[in-house]
Amino acid sequence: MTSQSKLYCITTEDCKLPLHAGRGHPAHDVPQLLWPDGTVCWLANLYLLSGYRKGRSRKNKGGTLLTWAKNLSHLIRWCYQNKVDFIDLTDSHFRMLVNTLLMEKDDEQPKEKRRTEQQVTTICSTILNFLAFVDGRIPGLNLLGPNGQIRAEQKRFQVTSKRGGKTVNRTSWVHECVPRHRKARRRQPISSSAVNRLYEANAILNAKPFVSRRRYIMLRLLEITGGRRIEVSLITVQNVEEATKTGELKIFSAKQVQHDAYRFVPVTQTDLKEILSFIKHYRQRVIRNTIGLSKDHGFLFISNDSGQPLEIDTLGTEFYVLRKAAGIDDEDACLHAFRHRYITNIFRDLIRTHHYQNESDLRRALLSTETLKLKVMEWSGHTSIESLEHYIHLAFEAESNFQATIDLLQAKKVVDSLLTILTDYSGKLRTSGQTPEIMNSLSDVVAAATSELHELLHTHDQ
Repeated sequence: MTSQSKLYCITTEDCKLPLHAGRGHPAHDVPQLLWPDGTVCWLANLYLLSGYRKGRSRKNKGGTLLTWAKNLSHLIRWCYQNKVDFIDLTDSHFRMLVNTLLMEKDDEQPKEKRRTEQQVTTICSTILNFLAFVDGRIPGLNLLGPNGQIRAEQKRFQVTSKRGGKTVNRTSWVHECVPRHRKARRRQPISSSAVNRLYEANAILNAKPFVSRRRYIMLRLLEITGGRRIEVSLITVQNVEEATKTGELKIFSAKQVQHDAYRFVPVTQTDLKEILSFIKHYRQRVIRNTIGLSKDHGFLFISNDSGQPLEIDTLGTEFYVLRKAAGIDDEDACLHAFRHRYITNIFRDLIRTHHYQNESDLRRALLSTETLKLKVMEWSGHTSIESLEHYIHLAFEAESNFQATIDLLQAKKVVDSLLTILTDYSGKLRTSGQTPEIMNSLSDVVAAATSELHELLHTHDQ
């Protein structure tokens, strides 16, 4: 296989399924799979339709359904090139496909493999599920099974549910030639040192002013919201503006049963001022010069070239650039590690504030105090205390030698925000010619921080 044009397209905002397929329901952002010659791949699209009917995510231009489409593209392209129909696939065919996926080289780095074993395992899992779907709709086909055309088996295994924290039974199709799942290693929270190095790298990188500010705001939102990358990518200008009135930022909550679930995360006015400055002085200018203010879609993160919403994968690419520039190779720093840091810090703050002596004390408090329990789950986006167990352990581990030096936790957040922003502005003043504009923004940020700190200290004195 060589790198070729993608084999899918995404339905538009006004798309609706016909009555016989989906009762006329809205069907925007549903991937449609094609053969390499441009004809419709009907069986693959029926499989995607089954996922649509089950409510699989289509967020961010396709969601889970898009992941399925991308994984199935490998099978579709291989079958087309080798002139084999899905229903005629044999065990030898499947082994050849897996071997091709494992051995294919990267176009830009010919000495490197195009994908890891874990990626191949994920792709093959989707392919086997699709072939099982096909097998179940054609009586007597016997495409998949211990004695089928493809010698795969269904295995039962236990996993811990991310939604409920409980152990549940799952089934999965496995084949002996597909690399086995390795036990996933839990990521650790990103360290303060790494976070600081990322900000410093962004300040000195030779990037367009808009791109530099966008990267800064991306890092800041990851740090203060604990949002997953898809959640951060879906933040809107309106969300930010509303947060200046409520003190809480509305965030789309992924991995929830409801398709449109949200949570509200407390944020400081200092950070909100900085984000609003980005919107006014950088984002608005790009929108005006590209799609026009009248066609503004409202998403916070946009492309510098087109003004369209930023692709979710671009956030990962931007982070990779910053990580390389910062020279972070002593820890597993990634976008999701910010989420681990955020949730761990929630529990660290609770430990400091209420002087919990051990993990059992904190668990009892969470289970017995309904308001506290609901707040923690709302901020983190979890649906059960059990799923937060790992973070409780991390928090006590981090606090084992901690001496509390401040009681006003909200004041600490304001100070931390201000220090981060001042460090960033210091770098900008050394490299930028836009001094008046930067000084005006800095003045607003300092004023907001001063106001918040004064109010908090006044309340504490009372």
